Amino acid sequence: MLESLTNHYCIYFIDHKMEFGWIEGIQKNKLIIVPPQGKPKFLLPNRVAYSWREKKLPFNAAQAHETLELHMKQAEQYKQTFELETMHSLLENMREYTLEELAVDFLDKPENSVSKLGLFLALREDSFWFKHNRNLTYTPRTSEELALLEVQFARLQEQQKRAVNIQKWIKQLESGEWNANTKITAEQQNWLDQQLNLLIEGTESPYWKEMSTLLDWGTSFGIGEENSLKRWLAGAGTPVSTSRLTLLRANVREEFPEEVLADVERVRKLPSAKLTRSPAEMQTFTVDAESTLDYDDAFSVLEWNKAQLIVAVHITDLSHSVHPGDPLFKEAEDRISSVYTIEETIPMLPDELSNDFFSLMSGEERAVLSFKFKLNGNGDWSLLEVIPRMIKVHENLSYEQADLLIENNHDFWGLLNKFCKCAQERRLEKGALNLARKEFDFDISDPEQIRIIPLKRNSPASRIIEELAIAVNRETARLFQEADFPGIYRTQSPYELIKEVEDGELLSLENIRIEPAKLTTVPGIHSGLGCEVYMHATSPIRRFADLITQSQLKKLIKKEEPVFSTEDMMHWAEEVSFRQRKYNKAERNITQYWKLRYLQQHLGEIYVAKIRKRLPNNNTEIELLELACVVPAAGLGKNEEGELMLRIDEVGLDPPRIGVHIQTLST
Repeated sequence: MLESLTNHYCIYFIDHKMEFGWIEGIQKNKLIIVPPQGKPKFLLPNRVAYSWREKKLPFNAAQAHETLELHMKQAEQYKQTFELETMHSLLENMREYTLEELAVDFLDKPENSVSKLGLFLALREDSFWFKHNRNLTYTPRTSEELALLEVQFARLQEQQKRAVNIQKWIKQLESGEWNANTKITAEQQNWLDQQLNLLIEGTESPYWKEMSTLLDWGTSFGIGEENSLKRWLAGAGTPVSTSRLTLLRANVREEFPEEVLADVERVRKLPSAKLTRSPAEMQTFTVDAESTLDYDDAFSVLEWNKAQLIVAVHITDLSHSVHPGDPLFKEAEDRISSVYTIEETIPMLPDELSNDFFSLMSGEERAVLSFKFKLNGNGDWSLLEVIPRMIKVHENLSYEQADLLIENNHDFWGLLNKFCKCAQERRLEKGALNLARKEFDFDISDPEQIRIIPLKRNSPASRIIEELAIAVNRETARLFQEADFPGIYRTQSPYELIKEVEDGELLSLENIRIEPAKLTTVPGIHSGLGCEVYMHATSPIRRFADLITQSQLKKLIKKEEPVFSTEDMMHWAEEVSFRQRKYNKAERNITQYWKLRYLQQHLGEIYVAKIRKRLPNNNTEIELLELACVVPAAGLGKNEEGELMLRIDEVGLDPPRIGVHIQTLST
């Protein structure tokens, strides 16, 4: 059987590739096939797809290859004459046909090996009319199969066309031919949008497979791929800054949908709430950072003497305008909170509401929930009532302005500061933390001359606002707990002291082991604040959790059924926690970026640093104490410990990294 194939010309397959050759002989049950180029192949007979022979046998391989080349040229000519569509129409669908059967039906001389070779080549080239079976037979496709293939071929052609366009666009972007002033098509804009998505999501992007295949990017998304995408987007006039990319990767929404903006107009046109108005003589203040526009809370000192204060803390009331099912409510739910970075504020609600309509701006009447407290000199708070009302803020004060009023002991300010300081001390006695940490404000109006300004976190004015907010949040949680009303509590397990604090020093995170605070529907202590129960209620403009707490609280004080169930609260507690972690990380990363930009402008300067831990690749994680900046550093030996004086020699932004040199007294 095998011997009969000797001196045959043949077509065979290696790695799914069709090859031609001459069967020179047999060796150990394998055919010795000599291709026109290369070494002989030793193949099993089943690897041969088609073979034929001439009456006149060749004397050697060279002569065989000359004849084979002639046969192939003739077969190519025959191949062009076959109308496979006509053949398909004359055959039965779903039936398998051998090459010999098709030759008998459609060749004038079916015994002609070369014309049969032409038919074989025509069938092999076809991927539309016939299915190619593993046993080297052919099955005419059904009309349904052909219709599906037409769709697939059209899609493939579109993909091929798109691949050509993408390669062309990339070349244009790299050369500068496509720039910010280039008028682009809708297709090009769509591609740029896809590149932005790819930059944000990396291998998780739905466009990763297409681009990684087209550009041979492999299976991972690294710095090289990220830089290419940034370069192309910048070239097209749509640069993506480090900060913006950080926010986008945290799923921070940039724009408000049209339906949300339309809902803003609905809210602005609502008639004023019919509520009790505060007396004109009642002076009401906000105290916040000078740049603040979204004022959530204000306060009024109604009565004061050396023994006690009567204070009303007012929280702007969104719940009378924003209801479940409204586009604004859904948008707040999707965003979870406002996001604050050095560069910008991305509000939870549109600016027209957060910075205007709901904001407790001076001179404007606003609906609020007022928490009326009695505060005595021992730092004890008593909640007297919670009522909806209309107020008008007398003045929006900055922390610095309020500190000056306290320093001058103006009106109630000195007494309020004294009582709030006592309240803080009472919390500290209950285990509240007063951690030593540095906070900064950044002036990046000139990015080439960045200024970092330390903030006075424990200034008298900031302490007053902190204690007022804690009182509202604590007493709101107590109301929910006592009424067994569905709500989201913020709890924190007791911390553990792991390192003694030296005299005169404040407690820091290095001294304690503490779990992060968590959101839950089960009331519990908040050890870090020294509160038996606690929940967020003071910032409904900025936080979705506060907004739903406010809606629930209004029902609670009216003794009505809750708006939301415990199941709703459980869902939101989990979602808020997840999203807030991403936002917080993004905010920290952006702050880190600007600290490193600042260091780039101060190369060669000396900073006190603390060794935190060893990292791979001879790097060390350090903290620059003056800037509260934790970053990997190169240039430190394995034996270095504790605090060091370091000179900053180089700063890398992406990934964050610095090069340092240890300074001694002699240097």
